[in-house]
Amino acid sequence: MLAQIQPAALDFRLEPQIAASKLASLLDDVRERGGVESYVDALRNKHQVFAAALPERRPDSLPGEVTQVLLECVFPARRKLAEPLKGLEQVHFADAILELVYSKGSILERMRDFCDKLPVSGRKQEGAAWDLAAEILHFRFPELLPLMTRWVWDSQTMSGAVREFVAGADTVQSLPLEVSPEGLEGVRAWFVEHLEASGFYRDLPFITDLILARGYADYMDSISGSLGIFKSEFGGQQDPMDMVVKLLGIDERRNTRPARNAPSLPLH
Repeated sequence: MLAQIQPAALDFRLEPQIAASKLASLLDDVRERGGVESYVDALRNKHQVFAAALPERRPDSLPGEVTQVLLECVFPARRKLAEPLKGLEQVHFADAILELVYSKGSILERMRDFCDKLPVSGRKQEGAAWDLAAEILHFRFPELLPLMTRWVWDSQTMSGAVREFVAGADTVQSLPLEVSPEGLEGVRAWFVEHLEASGFYRDLPFITDLILARGYADYMDSISGSLGIFKSEFGGQQDPMDMVVKLLGIDERRNTRPARNAPSLPLH
């Protein structure tokens, strides 16, 4: 369904010392919470949910229980899209997901088409639709496609986790990085190389997701004290790991027990 993405060369420098510091903080914080392996297991389970719902051969349709599970697995989508999606017949939502995953166009074209098919309006809903498309593709094909959500990198606002790994991030006004599979695969390739040099050899796509999420959580933590962002956006205390699990959709959710035959939800 997808070919291997070729990583683009980066026209800016990511700082190894920052990555090492974020990785050390991450490992320290998860030591008493089951270790990094428990978080990787949660991400792996999330991938298995998406792979079960969207197998190699395109299904004729997706039951409503399945599309609901996929929606619940994506934090901004479950918060911002539940209401507008009530105006879309389930079969059309399912078709939008199937076209996103199985059609032949470029990744960006498929993501834009997916967003155009959802009844969303305004920056927050449109952004949540983009994030939903990005997570469906990434967690269906975690080895092939990097995570392309807005919190990883938003070229319109020049914000996101990637910037937090650049020296002097507070003063950086712009980065020469477009939101594209090749550009963000270039970022991921850099992290994979860094992780291998640090002694990690397994589950590198998921550990990369965790480091990026930790970098963005630290950034949000640094600015949220006076703004109350954690409480308003993430509903919890200022614990960066709470935000990490929500950014990656492996937190405890509001939904009830999945219906029969629906993929089970991954939780950390």
